[in-house]
Amino acid sequence: MNRTLYLLIAVVLLGGGAWWIVSAGQTPEKVGDRAVERQFGYADVDDLGRIFVADRAGHSVTLTRGGVTGWLADGKPANENVLKNLLHAVQTIEVQSLPTQKAIPNMVQSLATSGILVQLYDRADRKVRGYYIGGSTNDERGTFAIVEGSENPYIVHLAGWTGNLRHRFNLWDDEWRDKVYFRADPDAVELLSIDYPKQRNKSFRLERVGKNFRLSPIYETGQPVREIPRGVAESILVRYESFYVNRYENQDEASITQARDLLPFAVITLKQEDKDAQEMRIYPRFTGLTLGQDPKTGEMSQSNTLEAYTAFINGGEDWVLLNVETTQPLLVAYDSF
Repeated sequence: MNRTLYLLIAVVLLGGGAWWIVSAGQTPEKVGDRAVERQFGYADVDDLGRIFVADRAGHSVTLTRGGVTGWLADGKPANENVLKNLLHAVQTIEVQSLPTQKAIPNMVQSLATSGILVQLYDRADRKVRGYYIGGSTNDERGTFAIVEGSENPYIVHLAGWTGNLRHRFNLWDDEWRDKVYFRADPDAVELLSIDYPKQRNKSFRLERVGKNFRLSPIYETGQPVREIPRGVAESILVRYESFYVNRYENQDEASITQARDLLPFAVITLKQEDKDAQEMRIYPRFTGLTLGQDPKTGEMSQSNTLEAYTAFINGGEDWVLLNVETTQPLLVAYDSF
């Protein structure tokens, strides 16, 4: 009896020693390593080279490294803030909770009808993540998601952030694009011209000549060619350091067609050293007629109110909306110098 007991103890001790030798120095296996269907977040976003996002309505975008903002949306500069929010989402998205059996059918239907496909590729173009983003929970604190190829949906969220993360991915067409049009370095500007077709005496060309600038009229108006001190010229050029458009309106075919038959209010041309010239053809957008009263005479009059500006940019490829407050400082004239 005692001999049998001693043998059992020896077996246990030997087995335990063998387990310790094999396991020593190893870290515990992570939950994400054991359950591929729970792998959503990708920590090393600097390793990503391509992101593909698509919905079931036919919208899609391919985001790749490159361009002035660091990313391209279908080959055009991507919106820096949009990409910052997107990368934060793909980095920190994680499972918040498991759904109840009762909730699963609604989650599956949401993902099947309105799910957004997200695929992440590393710089070697190997797919490292793939999942669908669906609707949100009733309290907007969680979002439905499911890994590609899985049958088990989860409720996910962003660590340290509360809200519906679907909005980080639910952008389409021009909404992904960079809104900064002019990024001027005043020291690199070779030419700034503004042509006012209906106010020719306000039109001008400002050209760099050595350390100073030369101002000249565009039309034969009798105005002289003048040398402009560098400081005066650069006080105008700094306004072009970072100029944003409000939004792209490339779907507004009616206003685009109408504008192409009209004289623009102003045509701005900016040329920087070693870069192609940029042109912006600007048109005012007015609201309906409004009544006003002359404070001196008391007479009533009707006038249009300037609501915004619209413009063709990128060689006429894009039609954009501009804010009045940010655009008017650009619209200087010959007599502004």
